[in-house]
Amino acid sequence: MNQPTASKAQEFASLGRPENLPDEIAHQIRQRILGGTFQPGERLPTEYELAQTFAVSRNVVREAIARLKLSGYVETRRGTGTFVSHEVGLRNFEILPVDLLQINALEQVYQLRVEIESGAAALAARCRTASQLEAIRLALERVDEAGQDWQRGTDTALDFHYAVGQATNNPYFVRLMAHMSHAIRGAVSTLRYTSTGTERIAEVSQEHHAIFDAIAAGDSDAARNAMYRHLSNGMRRHKIVLKGETDDANSSRPDHRPGDRGKAG
Repeated sequence: MNQPTASKAQEFASLGRPENLPDEIAHQIRQRILGGTFQPGERLPTEYELAQTFAVSRNVVREAIARLKLSGYVETRRGTGTFVSHEVGLRNFEILPVDLLQINALEQVYQLRVEIESGAAALAARCRTASQLEAIRLALERVDEAGQDWQRGTDTALDFHYAVGQATNNPYFVRLMAHMSHAIRGAVSTLRYTSTGTERIAEVSQEHHAIFDAIAAGDSDAARNAMYRHLSNGMRRHKIVLKGETDDANSSRPDHRPGDRGKAG
């Protein structure tokens, strides 16, 4: 059995005293498991070693390990230690908002979203019922009514996308899209905020209407392409925002930032 090295324990970043220490420690360990630093079947550093590394009590480390165990990332063996599960990623699928604070992870999630929702739009064009099409139309109407209100715009835009997912009549698409919408709500909120007062809002409206028109026409290829274009444009703009690049269109800003309401979930 592979033994953890001191260098691996030293690779963890400083906690910076976040509000929830167990969650932050669990996050860092999970990232290293997913990144391959700790391999399936490999023993993690001991509670004592992790407590020394993170400068916290062993109780805090124990809580973090309990979170990882509940999520299926690790398993504990009495008298032996904590080991990376051999079934990492097989039993559970999750996207955590804290992971999306990193631009690379956010981009990867958006790539996943683009592919899934493009397929959902194509399927909706083929499988939607008249009542489901009406639900998409009403959701689109509410997005249009939100206008420059980024808070309402966030909620109504996500509702529109979820209505498209429901029109697939595939419960697995619905469940996966619901999970992703919950995880990326904060990212969508930030994107909507930074787009308010710019030409991007009008572009988003046009893209939404193109998606609806294709689904209404039963054109699965057009629906797929319209959704792909819409989400790809959003992903590109979000990368600009996160990298702190300037946008000539950003001359106007609403009075309250997304963070004023607390971090969206």
